[in-house]
Amino acid sequence: MFETPHFITIDPHILRSINKSVLRKKVLFYLYSIYPNYDYLANISRRVRSDPTNVLGCLKGMGNRYNGSSSLIELGLVEVVEKDGYKYYRITDLGRKVVEYVREVYGDYI
Repeated sequence: MFETPHFITIDPHILRSINKSVLRKKVLFYLYSIYPNYDYLANISRRVRSDPTNVLGCLKGMGNRYNGSSSLIELGLVEVVEKDGYKYYRITDLGRKVVEYVREVYGDYI
């Protein structure tokens, strides 16, 4: 099966959410690449080459297009850091584990 001595189990809802949305995956992988730092919405949008509204939707959920229960924050993969009245986003420990799992099982593609 898998050759890792410590195979972890990830909630299928999390995997489905990540695999269902290319943008969610891009945002999560980007935040993983800058960990332990955090970033603000406009810069995340530039880095993943998407509209800030869409990035905010995959982070927090928004209407029918981005289900709140499948958002990166709701799933516990990303946290909001408020500093000096501004909001920044950083990947959580669970988010890092999910990225590592996805890379190991599905390969390093977006």
